[in-house]
Formats: sequence, C-alpha cells, structure tokens
Amino acid sequence: MRPFRLRPYQKKAVAAVVSRYQEQNQRRMLLYLPTGAGKTVIATHIIKALRASKAFGKVLFVAHRREIIDQTARTIRRHLPGLGVQIEQGKRTVKAQGAITLASVQSLVRRKEKYDPKDYALIICDECHRALASSWGEVIDYFHTQADQETLLLGMTATPQRTDGKSALDIFGRTAFEISRADLEDLGYLVPMRYFTIRGNLNLDKVRMSAGDFQVGALSRVMNTAANRALTLKAWMEQGGGKKTIAFCAGVDHALDLASDFSALGIRAEKIDGKSKNRSDILKRFTDGNIQVLTNYGVLTEGFDDPSVECILMARPTTSPLVYTQCVGRGLRTSPGKHACIVIDIVDRSAHPLQYGATQMAGLSKGWRSRGADPFRQARSFAGIKVTSPDAFLRLRDAATMEKVQSILMSLPPEVVTAGLDGEPVLHYDAREGECTANQARTSTRDILKQAGAIGARLHVDETTLRITFRSPETENERFAYLKWHIQRVACRTVIFEPPKRKGGAVRPRSLLRSMLPDGCQIRNLSADAQNDTISASIAGLTPDEIQNIQADFEAEYGMRLDLKGQMSLF
Repeated sequence: MRPFRLRPYQKKAVAAVVSRYQEQNQRRMLLYLPTGAGKTVIATHIIKALRASKAFGKVLFVAHRREIIDQTARTIRRHLPGLGVQIEQGKRTVKAQGAITLASVQSLVRRKEKYDPKDYALIICDECHRALASSWGEVIDYFHTQADQETLLLGMTATPQRTDGKSALDIFGRTAFEISRADLEDLGYLVPMRYFTIRGNLNLDKVRMSAGDFQVGALSRVMNTAANRALTLKAWMEQGGGKKTIAFCAGVDHALDLASDFSALGIRAEKIDGKSKNRSDILKRFTDGNIQVLTNYGVLTEGFDDPSVECILMARPTTSPLVYTQCVGRGLRTSPGKHACIVIDIVDRSAHPLQYGATQMAGLSKGWRSRGADPFRQARSFAGIKVTSPDAFLRLRDAATMEKVQSILMSLPPEVVTAGLDGEPVLHYDAREGECTANQARTSTRDILKQAGAIGARLHVDETTLRITFRSPETENERFAYLKWHIQRVACRTVIFEPPKRKGGAVRPRSLLRSMLPDGCQIRNLSADAQNDTISASIAGLTPDEIQNIQADFEAEYGMRLDLKGQMSLF
C-alpha cells in the first residue's frame, strides 16, 4: 500500500498548531479550512504530533452529527492504529475510556459528569461555528475552563462567521492557520465552480425572518408552487442536466414535490429529510449512482461526503453565510473525470436585499453576474487591479461582469493601469492590423508570454491557429482569458490554450510552491524548462534543509523537478 502523505498546506496547518502550543503557550486556536481541505486528516495528525511528547493526556473530539463522528473515527483508526478510540453518541456509550473519545455535543451535555476534564489535554470542536450555541458552551466550559491550564481548545470550521455577526474567534481566539477556497482550487484539491443565477418573478419581500434566516414555512410556500418548481426544473435541464445533483429545498414538502417532478420527467430522483427512516439506504444508492437527483431539506449541509456530485441546485434562498457555504461545499470536492461543479441559484440576489449567494461569498458586489464562471477566481483577479485614476477606479467598481472589467482596462491609457488582472504587469506591444507570418506571430507571442510570466512549454503556429501548451493546466480563468485577447491582437490567429494531460490534475505550480513556503517568503522569477522537465524559482530566506524538503515535496506533488535559487538563511 502506498504510504500516506499530508498535502503541503496540511503540513503547515499541523506545524502551526504544534508550534503555537509548544513554543508560544497558546491554549485556544482556530483552523479556518474550507470544505474539502481535509479537516479530519489535519486533526488526526495534530493528535499524532502532540502525543509524541511524553505524558500528553487524552483527546476529546466533539461534533454534532453521527455521520461526522463515524467518519472521524474511521480516519483516526486508519492513521493512528493501536490507539483506543471510543464513541459517546446516542445509544453508544464509553465504558472504558481510551486515548481518544469522539462524542456528540448532545450526549456530552447529558453525560459529562462521567468524565474528569483534567484527563484531557486536547479538545477538538468540529464545525466550531456552532460553539456559540448554549449546549456547546456548556461542554466547552466543563472540559476546558475547568480543566488543567495546559489543555488546548482547538476549533475547526469552514464558516467562522454567523448571520448575527458573532464569530467562532470569540471563543477560540486567534486563527492558527487558514487557506482559501481559491487556493485549494489552484492546488487541485477542489474543482472550480460554474455559477449561474436564475432570474424569475419570485419576490421574497413578504417572507418573514426567523433566527436570522427566512422563516421556513413561509419560504416553502413561496418556493413550492408549480410555476417555481417548473422554473427550477428548466434551470437544471439547461445548466446541470445529466449531472449528479444535490438539490437543497425550502421545506420537506418542497423536497418531496420537487423529487416527484424530476421523476415525472424520467429522472431518477429521491427526497431525504431528517425523519427519513431509510436515510442510510437512500444515501448509499445515491453514492453508488443509482439516484441522479437527491432533493433534501436540512440533512445534507454537513457530514455527507460524495465527491462525485457535480451539481448543486440551490432551490432554497437563504440569508445565512453558514447555510449557503455548507450547501455549496457538498459539490466542490475532486473526483475522477470531474472538472467543475455547477451551482445554480434559483433566486438571485436581486430578489431580496439580504439573500446570500456565491458572488457575495466571494466578496463581489451585489449586482455582479458571474455568467457561468467561478466567482472566487473572478474576485481574486479583480482584486489585483491597480489604477491611478479615481474615475477609472469608479468605472471598474461599478462593472457588473468580467467582460465589462476587461473592456474598461483595454480602454484605459497604459499610464493609468499599474497592474491588471491578478496583479499582473500591464502588457505593452503594438497590435497588428491584417495578416502576419508564422514567424512574426511566434516572436510576438513569446514576447507577451515573457512579459506576463506565463509558463509555456510548447508553441505551434499554422496559417490560421496558434496553439500554446502550458506547464500549468490552470488556463480557464480571467487572467488567461485576458492574455488570450492580447495574443490574438499580435498573432492575427485563433488562439487555443492546451493544458498538458498530467496525472497530478489541475495544479498551478506557483500556488503549489507558495503553499510550501514559510510565512514571509516570496516567489520571484518562476519559469519552466520543458526540455529538462524543471521548474525554476528564486526565493530568498530559506535554510538548506527547507530548500531540500520543499524540492522533494514539490517533485512528489507536481511531477517536475524544482530548482530553487536565491540567498539562503543560515538559521
């Protein structure tokens, strides 16, 4: 069996927690890890690292759902064989306490007195944004506040902020490590999102609010009409038809009726909710591919993992960042043959001022329309733009699409734009009118690629087409779309970007290398040598041991040799 290797950012997360605990004496920490980052694996290796020290006490892992507890138990037993793992949840109760106890918060509230908090050196709270609830507070107070002063309280979440503005940081203190969803995409650990909003005649103004979100009964009545379900089916057929889909609904009746509508069209669909008696059987049939569309209400936001899901159908509007992020996260994991996750919002943000969506999740303006692109990549590209003119800034701020942003950038004088999309240097060249030879097209293209710092491995030119094969297969983003436009202006040909077919998947070498570097180190002059199958980069401040470890990890992850250059640190 191939030995398990932590991903580079997972190593950094483990090291960050251990360092803060052992060297900085911190006893409350938060890990901000998007869905798909491998929270359970990271937690397991934190346990392993801390238990390497002598006389380290027991570990308590707290979650709120059975599925999360069982999945965590399997992961810990696989990575830490030989350690006693006990479960305190429902009818399952701990009799002889082992090294690691996994428990539901509900069971701990009722049975906490059977445990001595001083026995526990590490308390891990999964989905710790829930720790702001009273039941969680009772458990944390008992096991951490009353425990030994050396006990570490560690929270893990993908969504630290709640609708009411309260944050998990209020309980767990500083963030020890975080990584963004866009970074995980670049590293090939999550698939890109293709985001669509569907404009209909829905009006949510009369739907009352309850506990920071739309009131369930009123929302279900609005969404569960024949007309709105027909709109939902039409949107799915146009954007997600044929894809394995999870549909999040506004209520139990809505989930049932929507599943029936799908079935009437000959689509294998089923509904699931919190009271479904055959829930395990339904989930197994969905995972095995025997159900194409699974409609649900209040069940699949957390704890369910099926990486082959390719479409998320948001048929339930929400004002909650927590709910929305958890729903969308069900479709973003990688799977063989899966290139993206389609996310369909049946009600876009213009329908209600408080409605939450993927563009807001990415930090884009309310009126922004992604048009099938990934809003996180768009937001990151947009954030890199720097202009010197207030008028240009206002024009860019008010743009509602990436096409409009590019149009504005192209119209501005070169001296106004100091950085374009992704913060890349503005390209300077003379556009050609009419035809040009293959040699002219090749020379001009190489000059633009060099200015842009793009890693191109192979370039082929004929009379009508120019094809470029990049070392980085990440070419379906705004930066490369802008680059393509520039090349077409000098090559006078149709430009096609062809990413190489690599076993490692869609990984950006710059992002991969950045994830391995200590804080404060910057990458300079990243380039590729196609003939020698080598990536070269200049980075100052690394020790000889750090250089050796980074080179080994990079080659194992990316499949190419890494040549690091730059001033080394002796310490």
